[in-house]
Amino acid sequence: AVVSTQSTGSAKELLERRKSGKTPVLASACPGWICYAEKTQGEVVLPYLSSIRSPQSIMGALVKPAVAKRESVSVSNVYHIAVMPCFDKKLEASRPDFISEEHGVPEIDLVLSTAEAFDLWNTDDLPENINESFDSVRTNLTYPIRTLSGGGSGGFAFRVLQHVAKHLNEPIPLTVTFNKLRNKDLTEASVTIQGHEFNVAKAYGFRNIQNIIQKIKRGRCKYDYIEVMACPGGCVNGGGQIKLEDASELEAINELYASVAANDTQTEVECEGNFTTSYHAVEKATSALSSQW
Repeated sequence: AVVSTQSTGSAKELLERRKSGKTPVLASACPGWICYAEKTQGEVVLPYLSSIRSPQSIMGALVKPAVAKRESVSVSNVYHIAVMPCFDKKLEASRPDFISEEHGVPEIDLVLSTAEAFDLWNTDDLPENINESFDSVRTNLTYPIRTLSGGGSGGFAFRVLQHVAKHLNEPIPLTVTFNKLRNKDLTEASVTIQGHEFNVAKAYGFRNIQNIIQKIKRGRCKYDYIEVMACPGGCVNGGGQIKLEDASELEAINELYASVAANDTQTEVECEGNFTTSYHAVEKATSALSSQW
């Protein structure tokens, strides 16, 4: 539901911005990229950022009210923990924008990286009842692993195009082939949907991001939508992930994710609510140490 909500909202936003000539739309799910954009790019790049919240943030808006209603408790009595592949997700959760105006509490109380969660679950310091609860969930997991095409970094641009095709009533199943440019973390694709050509790209790592920004500043960016991720390799190689021995393990993990069959025929649920946000230029701090004498 969260992936569907984010990609549907992004597709609608892309179509609206194309009409007004305000492209490219830059994906805003990566907090490392957002931090960089707000601190160094200011009003030059911020207008191009997608206003659709990240999956973590959408979950933040949904979980506490839903659990509070189900358990008949106050929203302030629900503690929401998110496990993410990135330390910068902690910064995202602490943004004032994601404090519930209605309830006056953070939408997400704690973010653990996958590496932190792994260490926590393997420690002897946890209370016995917590370990027993976790073991029960792990051993009694009967639900099959499910995924959607483009359900994470590396496929989100494709997912957005799928929803664009849906909005434009495209009857032919969408086929998107990304072609490598200067390196494997910079790829592009072009598709025609109902007679309209859409150009999209994926730019991972700051070297590729800076090249994209230069093209935007010079008015030479041909893309309609760009999936931007700060980490080379995307979220699978996130800074908060469990450390790998070598690059071959990363390839093995990507293959493992790819081996899970996508079920795009399942019914998608679009969540109701306002799942947009805004971004703000961060003024550079001045001090005596940074002054020119």
